[in-house]
Amino acid sequence: MIKVLLASLFLVTTARAYVPTVESLFRQGSNPDLISNGVSVSMVVKKVIPGERAEGSTVADVSLLADDKSESFYKLFLTKASGDTIKVAQARFGDRSFSEKTIRHKIYYPNFTPYTVKANVEQIEKGIFFSLIHSLTMNNGSHLVSYLKTLGVPVKLNNDLINRSKVELLADYKRYLTVISKSRSARETEANPLKPEDPAARTRVEQLLKESMYVDQGQVKLGRDEGDMAWLVTAGAFEAVVSYKDREVKRVRFKSAAGDLEILCEDYWLANGTHRMPKTIILRNFSGVTYQIEVSSLRHYTESGDDLVKRLRSWDENLKGKDTGDVRPEFLL
Repeated sequence: MIKVLLASLFLVTTARAYVPTVESLFRQGSNPDLISNGVSVSMVVKKVIPGERAEGSTVADVSLLADDKSESFYKLFLTKASGDTIKVAQARFGDRSFSEKTIRHKIYYPNFTPYTVKANVEQIEKGIFFSLIHSLTMNNGSHLVSYLKTLGVPVKLNNDLINRSKVELLADYKRYLTVISKSRSARETEANPLKPEDPAARTRVEQLLKESMYVDQGQVKLGRDEGDMAWLVTAGAFEAVVSYKDREVKRVRFKSAAGDLEILCEDYWLANGTHRMPKTIILRNFSGVTYQIEVSSLRHYTESGDDLVKRLRSWDENLKGKDTGDVRPEFLL
């Protein structure tokens, strides 16, 4: 009963003027929570020649892209570890089958954190692209926010934006409900934190209940993008557009002295029966080169440490005798 009352109170007091945080927007809110610890995503990557410029963007419309007939095939594996640490493996394959027999290159990070990719011009494209993939596949915006902080972007994690006064008030109310649920007579002696006798204190409580659970940094605004309602993010050198209804990332842009990195996410689809992903990602790097990333599959699974070791050993076995020299697009690990 106490949990029900608290949940109802939370919904009532936060729904009035809700503005999501940057971290919340990149949680991929249209997807259900993950019940597994592993995820893999297959990608077909190719350079493209942009056609006409899409309105409001420096990247050409997907329908106007011309193929330069060069494709690469990559697969990313992400496995939850502890805290903000994950295990990451990336492999390049020879064709769309993504068969281990066609593997051409692999790279493995046993302890990948938001700080693994360095905050320098040579690494930023990797850091932002991987953070976005992490957000899209694992329903977690904290990795992106943490990486952006290393780049000097003035964003904060939800934990740093929490309205402490409101949290403490609700905690006091929870304790009050616990006490009175154990003893009816306690209602006569225990003061309800939400209904203090002092008028000034009651006014303060009423004001707190109207406030958001998070301190608004003014970085997220509700506006329009190409005529549609959308959440618009502006935080220093970082900008993003997220759809209002489905909370799906539409566009990300990072401005630097080396140029602008822009990523468009298009054609969202139910990639694995439960989770939505953009079918097409268009990336324009600092140098102005445009890539099309086709997401061909998404899989969530439960993986043990032995499973991971078995996969890596299988890759090594299939790489024997092959030239593993690899020149990857600058945004891949």
